[in-house]
Amino acid sequence: MVSKLIHWAVDNVLIVLLATVILAGAGFYAFTHVNVEAYPDPAPAIVEVIAQYPGRSAEEMERLVTIPLEVSLAGMPGLKYTRTKSLFGLTYINNQFEYGVDYQKARQETINRMQMADLPDGVSPQISPRSPIGEILRYSITSPKDAFGKSLYTLTDLRALQGWTLEREFRRIPGIADATTFGGAVKRYEIQPDPDRMKRYGITLSQLMQAVADSNANIGGDYLVQGETAAVVRGLGLIGRGRDPMQKILSMSDPEEAATYLRREEQRRLREIRQIVISSTNNIPVRVGDVVEGGPLPPGQETSTRGVVIGNPTRLGKVALSRPLRDGSGRIVVADRDGEKQRIWVDEDETVQGVVLLRKGAESLPALKLVKAKIDELNNTPGRLPPGVRIEPFYDRTELINTTTDTVHENLFVGILLVTVILLMFLSNVRSALIIAINLPLALLFAFEMLYLRGQSANLLSIGAVDFGIVIDSTVIMVENIYRVLSSHQYEDLPFRERIRLAAREIERSLLFSTLIMVCALLPLLTMTGAEGQLFRPMAETYAFALGGALILALTVAPVMCLLLFKKLTPRPDNFLVRFLKRGYLRNLEYCLNHRWFAVGGFCLLIAITVASLPFLGREFIPPLEEGHVFVRAIFPVSVSLEQNSEKSRLARTLLRNHPEVEAVVCQLGRPDSGADPTGFYSAEFFVPLKPQEDWPATVPETGWKRWFRSTRRRAKPELIAAMNAELTEALPGLNWNFSQVIRDNVLEVMSGVQGENSVKIIGHDIVELEELGKTVMARIRTVPGVKDVGIYRTMGQTNLELPIDRHKCSLWNVSVADVHNVIQTAIGGKTVSQMIEGEKSFDITVRWPKRLRSDESMILDIPVDVTDHRVSQSQTAGMTATPFFGQTTGISASGFSSTLPSLTGSMFSTEILGSISLPRERLRDLITPIGEDRDGPLDPDGSFVRSGASLIQREMGQRIIAVKFSVRGRDLASTVAAARRSVTDLIPKGYRTEWSGEFQQMEEGEGRLLVIIPISLALVFVLLYLAFHSLLDAVMVFSNVLALSMGGVWALLFTGINFSISAAVGFTSIFGVAIMDGLLLISSFNQLRALGLPLRQAILEGAEKRVRPVMMTALTAIFGLLPAAVSVKIGAQNQRPLAVVVVGSMLTTLFLTRYLMPVLYSFYGHREPPAGSGSMAH
Repeated sequence: MVSKLIHWAVDNVLIVLLATVILAGAGFYAFTHVNVEAYPDPAPAIVEVIAQYPGRSAEEMERLVTIPLEVSLAGMPGLKYTRTKSLFGLTYINNQFEYGVDYQKARQETINRMQMADLPDGVSPQISPRSPIGEILRYSITSPKDAFGKSLYTLTDLRALQGWTLEREFRRIPGIADATTFGGAVKRYEIQPDPDRMKRYGITLSQLMQAVADSNANIGGDYLVQGETAAVVRGLGLIGRGRDPMQKILSMSDPEEAATYLRREEQRRLREIRQIVISSTNNIPVRVGDVVEGGPLPPGQETSTRGVVIGNPTRLGKVALSRPLRDGSGRIVVADRDGEKQRIWVDEDETVQGVVLLRKGAESLPALKLVKAKIDELNNTPGRLPPGVRIEPFYDRTELINTTTDTVHENLFVGILLVTVILLMFLSNVRSALIIAINLPLALLFAFEMLYLRGQSANLLSIGAVDFGIVIDSTVIMVENIYRVLSSHQYEDLPFRERIRLAAREIERSLLFSTLIMVCALLPLLTMTGAEGQLFRPMAETYAFALGGALILALTVAPVMCLLLFKKLTPRPDNFLVRFLKRGYLRNLEYCLNHRWFAVGGFCLLIAITVASLPFLGREFIPPLEEGHVFVRAIFPVSVSLEQNSEKSRLARTLLRNHPEVEAVVCQLGRPDSGADPTGFYSAEFFVPLKPQEDWPATVPETGWKRWFRSTRRRAKPELIAAMNAELTEALPGLNWNFSQVIRDNVLEVMSGVQGENSVKIIGHDIVELEELGKTVMARIRTVPGVKDVGIYRTMGQTNLELPIDRHKCSLWNVSVADVHNVIQTAIGGKTVSQMIEGEKSFDITVRWPKRLRSDESMILDIPVDVTDHRVSQSQTAGMTATPFFGQTTGISASGFSSTLPSLTGSMFSTEILGSISLPRERLRDLITPIGEDRDGPLDPDGSFVRSGASLIQREMGQRIIAVKFSVRGRDLASTVAAARRSVTDLIPKGYRTEWSGEFQQMEEGEGRLLVIIPISLALVFVLLYLAFHSLLDAVMVFSNVLALSMGGVWALLFTGINFSISAAVGFTSIFGVAIMDGLLLISSFNQLRALGLPLRQAILEGAEKRVRPVMMTALTAIFGLLPAAVSVKIGAQNQRPLAVVVVGSMLTTLFLTRYLMPVLYSFYGHREPPAGSGSMAH
């Protein structure tokens, strides 16, 4: 079949050339249209569930929300882990499914199961749109400034714009899952009642709330039919008529005018709220403005900062931003300070940030183009944003994709150029090198076609890690053999076309068989699962596509090109380089054959040295995928306030921005209102984009021999991180700092459940004991060399003001627990009573005590509680005289008096009597009693209301855990974790256990899978070798080449100081096929010559000499094909480098070791008669 294909190609030159042109055109189209990603998504299907229950403690969230959801979600098909976090007002659930489970099916199954959970009223769990690599763009919303530098628009304005306009705009873009918000303040209209004024007017809290709710609505009547027409009858009672003032300002051009109009409209709505009537006595209305803080507004006063105001719920987080000042053309403004050019920084302590999230599995670049087009449209189209407001992106995945793509293109271009030079050096024939050089990009384009047809994306690993020097081996062998036949006198009596056919047929079987073996050697990559499968299986598939395309090209295009270009090729001897290499090789080979026991002994010694050096070879999962920025996380004490965190983080922001390599600094404190990031006020995250590395200043003095060439150099990124860590630790001692990158951090967090690169999870039942064990383990592993950024996500430590309701005291006043709870909830956090409708927007109208009445424990305990259905004694009403009433008192149903409350006007009683009959109330402290030291014990009047509680309760698969997170720097991951494991073994008591997760867990799982897959793959290759040789000795001999090349890979890793990783393992599997192919062809050549009757020594020497040029060419093309990737330090090269170093080191071993080893080993058993057919692979 293969020979027929070659014959057909040689006989149909025009068709082959036209097909090649079509292949090139289709490949170029695929190359320009295939989706490109920086890195593949290593995570399986992960569905995150968020449920918010404001005001509930971590323990209550665990009991009321987390556990019911855990039970409902348990047992979903393909579910591997369920990890949960319970903290104040929030439950977060991470459902990690097995690899291969479809995300959409997992998501739908989760939604179905959530409906079965028995949850408290008002709790509605939601699916988070976040994915590990979903953050593709971040932006801030900037407001114009007035003459004093103050923002014209408030944080509530910008937050409303983001939440009600921008989020909707971005969600409509194909491929975008959501645009989440961080920072700003959620706008609400806040009524702040004055308890003294409410008491004076006899108004209860429930009356106030009911009155506001009843006074803010539209109603529908019915149709009013008048003759031939019908009109709809409506009652319009919405505050502000439901109109959106934002729509009005969109048509304005002056930012100051627009901001003034917004403030004026807000004040008009606040005045309307003040005019709401709560009740009336003797036809005298009691309005909201009469009972709020500050009382009614004086005549002529339009605005007030008390009583009824624009407020916001307690902020859960905030965002600050530092970036260089830019002029109108976008250039950074610099100033001369102390003789140095320094950037001028703009610090925004408060801003609103938007994060655009990519839908799981969607293509990044098309979505990013649409997002940026939408931003340009919003910024530049009048009437889309308020005057002066702009959307300013500060992080864009496009830059990372372009940078990594440029790195890949550069490495490929340089590699192709070096391969072409090597071919010219060995063949001394431009036409031969041209044929091979043409086939190389054609094989690449063929691989792109396959990717495009399969709907797969290209990425740094799938393209950049493919060694095209290895891929074109089949073309090299084909062209070299045809060139050898034509340049010699072989078949010289036959026609030119027939000579090419015979030259091609000589190697058709060996090409097909060797390619099949190389594909079989890729089976470990093709069958990879887990995170390493997500990362490297696309590379193996691309490799297989390129190998298949190269084989087809070698069997069709290469003979046709030789037919066209070699017509006038005259016989010529080998060039000087080949002759020189052959002489040197044969001289050394004869020496080895003459001292073969010494050669074998030296080889065994090298094996022993290599095995002895393995413990010094560090291990890690995969090298960090460079993203061009630094992600810094600080953990403050659990009970820290948002304001205190903000003050300390301002200093940290300043320290980070002072590094000249830094482009900007974005600080995120706390968590977003959506709950997508489950953390508290104690969390501070700094996103630090860096300049391109070529723009980093050379500030580090050079050392050693390098000083001869330059005096200073740029800092390496680890040096920059070390400097940042030292400065932050010195300026803010006692805090734990962690350094990572956004994508890496997100991936490791969702796959391990812990915010950190690695962690040790302590599993048990008692959260107090877990806390103590966590502190002990943290102190112990901190002493292990290589362990950095050690920290603990504390379970306890949250200060709680607990107000236990005393049921006995409540019964004396006929007050229910619900009444007291209602007062606590309303007074402290605020209770929503209605919605302010503004066009498509709606904002809460809440009732909340003034801050002066809830600012500390004593004031909170003095909060009044209305007493209902309490009879006023006769002594309280003695001395009262008749009061003439004009009209009936209304709306005082909650007062519970046995007699009607007199009016404040026209009453005939003294002020003393007024106080005695006013609405009865009790203070909160009179209805509660502290709990004693025993939380489960009885109430204790001598106890304290303040106690420490849980801040964060983590669970995994239904069990409580506490996590101690850490990073590893300056040492390999495997040995560091092994040492840490040994150090904590004696600390864990019975009933508790530890689990090490994060990058280390991924490494162990990946290595475990490779230990199963690689032997199976090698066994399959061994079977193929036996079928090829029909000799066990020959098959074992070829297999020894794998061992020899593997030694070269190990030495290369040790020499360069690179740890063994999954990437390096992929490099080893890549060279298995090359090692077996080279050994196959060499042993087959020996067998062929032996079958012709040559003596053993002569057969070895002639067979080895015949293989000098092809072996040297294939080895050097493989080396130089990946050499650029092996030495590159640019963004995108970090993950390729271990693979490339292994391939280069292994192929160097071919040049200096295996070319001598295999002939020597063959000399020990080659006297036997070669099995029939064992030399058919000689070419």
